[in-house]
Amino acid sequence: MKTALGLLVLFLSSFVFAQTDFKLPSELSEISGLEKISDSLLIAINDGGNEPLLFILDLSGNITRKIRVSNANNIDWEALAIDENYLYIGDFGNNMNERKDLCIYRVNRSDIATLNEVRAEKMSISYREQKEFPPNDSQRYFDAEAMTYFEGQLWIFTKNSTKPFDGKSFIYMVQFEANQIKALSKVSELKLNKTSYLKDAVTSACTVESSMVLSTYNRLIKLDFPKQGLSKSTIYKYPHIQQVEACACLGNHSYFISNENHKFLGPAKLKLLSRMLLMILLTIILF
Repeated sequence: MKTALGLLVLFLSSFVFAQTDFKLPSELSEISGLEKISDSLLIAINDGGNEPLLFILDLSGNITRKIRVSNANNIDWEALAIDENYLYIGDFGNNMNERKDLCIYRVNRSDIATLNEVRAEKMSISYREQKEFPPNDSQRYFDAEAMTYFEGQLWIFTKNSTKPFDGKSFIYMVQFEANQIKALSKVSELKLNKTSYLKDAVTSACTVESSMVLSTYNRLIKLDFPKQGLSKSTIYKYPHIQQVEACACLGNHSYFISNENHKFLGPAKLKLLSRMLLMILLTIILF
């Protein structure tokens, strides 16, 4: 009985989170990418049509510094990724699946730490599977808003806008090489629910330890890589559908998500999700 109760509490702890909301400044009303750069700071970007700026934030969403990327254009910045030495900016937003100028920028983290204006290296990319610009409605897999650095590679997860919606996200991997043009080949597919674009179109990604975490407008999803291949599980289902455009992993049990300003869903916000420690402590006690 004790073991069964413990397993039930452990299961429930995967879904019980405390949420703390912070209203973002109007300068980040179209926030599209988020990363943790230190224990006390985040970095964020706006999406297409905005200035090529990096925003340094404290953990309450206040802007502490702005950094201009002097040699980059923000055609449609949609994702950030980070490793020990570099920050990567994904300029591959492609709502209509018709762009031929997709790219990833790379900025030295030491420059970000000390300068208010930085220069970026650039790598152009394309997807081998895309033959038409735009493709017909049933083949619209080539928008992307999710990228993370995992095991020495950049991983890109496409945002599905097929009609009818089929729940697939194409997965691409690439190592950054400055001043190169790389045609990427799909390495796998992530199959989510076919219910609705508003529920399971992938909008962001981050990395925590040996796993990746994705967000849709509906939930956080953990990806693991056991020997038999890719496995996925829902970490947290949002209380309601919301326009989550970015996520950042703080540790095994805490995540930041952000949503942009929306006419019906409200102002741009930064949200801290922390797994309820009480549930975890109860599990330890019961075991």
